[in-house]
Amino acid sequence: MVEWLVSKGEEIDPSQLTKNDLLDIVQRLKPRYSAYIIDEIAKDAGKTVLRLPPYHCELNPIELVWSMVKSYVKSNNTTYKTIDVKHLLHQAIDRVKPEDWQSFIRHVKDEEQKFWDVDFICDEMIDELQPDPRHILTIGESTDSSDDECT
Repeated sequence: MVEWLVSKGEEIDPSQLTKNDLLDIVQRLKPRYSAYIIDEIAKDAGKTVLRLPPYHCELNPIELVWSMVKSYVKSNNTTYKTIDVKHLLHQAIDRVKPEDWQSFIRHVKDEEQKFWDVDFICDEMIDELQPDPRHILTIGESTDSSDDECT
């Protein structure tokens, strides 16, 4: 970690920092240096890479294809030998047709629409969670009312 931090121009004294301190510094700096080569190639070509949100496999049609492939292999695997599973895998991939892809993409678009349909609900809930200024107490805040003072 020390070597990485120094390579990024950080002036640190490792003898004065714990491992947790170093991890905190790394976590703070890491986003500045998180770049993907494909993003740079796309940027040079005038394109932008869009990524699926994490933990939302329902928005990725490849997950539906993968499910179809695994199902085929599972239902046709009788020997459980690696070479046979490999053969079944190739068969399963060959069975995925353009019509399947179209269907999976339609399904994903429908799922995405469901998210858009309820998006306003999330916004409203977040708005409701915004603190009411009347309910915020600041430590050390002075009050004009003697009723608020402890006796």
